[in-house]
Amino acid sequence: SGCCKPSNDCNFTYVSPTVWNKPADGVYTNPDCSSWDNSSSVLCYDCHSCKAGLLDNIKSDWKKVAIVNIVFLIFLIIVYSIGCCAFRNNRHDNSYGYGGGWKR
Repeated sequence: SGCCKPSNDCNFTYVSPTVWNKPADGVYTNPDCSSWDNSSSVLCYDCHSCKAGLLDNIKSDWKKVAIVNIVFLIFLIIVYSIGCCAFRNNRHDNSYGYGGGWKR
């Protein structure tokens, strides 16, 4: 469920978004339930599900960034190629203008 909310199978009682009451029996099937703490500096940051969720988000974000970078690289290659062609054609056109120009 994320780092700020305990897993649903912990059966904690909701008080506020970051405060959850643990059941009295304290027997959990999920090991992340015992890692949960209401302290804002702890919450569920030691839980395995939080770490897995964070890695999944980073993996997804990096794929999007990689696609944007590839598109940008292709765009730069095209612009550079057009610039090189224009520069070469400009040098070629100016070379005929020197030495008296065209004779008719």
